[in-house]
Amino acid sequence: MLWSQAFPFVALSFYESDSDNDMEHFITVFLICSFSLWVILNVVFFCVIDLNFVRTFVSLQTAPQYTCELFQESKRSAAKFRAAFKNRSSYTRANHGEIKEWVANNIETWRAEEPEFFDITKIPDEFLPTEDFEAEGGHARRRSSVGLREMIEFEEKLAHNPGILSSSISLSTASRNSSGGTRRIGTIKVKKNPGVIAVVG
Repeated sequence: MLWSQAFPFVALSFYESDSDNDMEHFITVFLICSFSLWVILNVVFFCVIDLNFVRTFVSLQTAPQYTCELFQESKRSAAKFRAAFKNRSSYTRANHGEIKEWVANNIETWRAEEPEFFDITKIPDEFLPTEDFEAEGGHARRRSSVGLREMIEFEEKLAHNPGILSSSISLSTASRNSSGGTRRIGTIKVKKNPGVIAVVG
């Protein structure tokens, strides 16, 4: 942001014109006015915002570190759930043990009270207690739809193990029907071109 304001003046210092001094003067005035307006707007901006959030403008904290901190420090269950299960699983790897224990301690309450944030399909199999995992279908458990998060994580696995692209891969999704069984509702096929992922109904 600061560089964008400084470099026009640096470029102006290299401007040479023997016959058009008026143009150089015009550019100089324009840049000074533009910079002055920028300073005024920044002063107004910082006067009207909550200064407690100024520290968020500059940080060396990485996305995984922020996600883990958000889960650990949040007081609301909704915020914890969002941090744990609506971000990449790799972001919370350092907290997986703590997340699993948190789910085990609260899932019965969530089932009884059904808070708005609670969606058991968002919780990966490895974080569910054994009895809840079995109740949801055990190893046959699948999501009723494939979300962006799952597709991103699948692409990450492909990037680390490109050998599995030697043939087409099919991932079937299933949903529980009224009789308690499952039915296939779609297939993800990944061809040899890793940039192409098609969902086939």
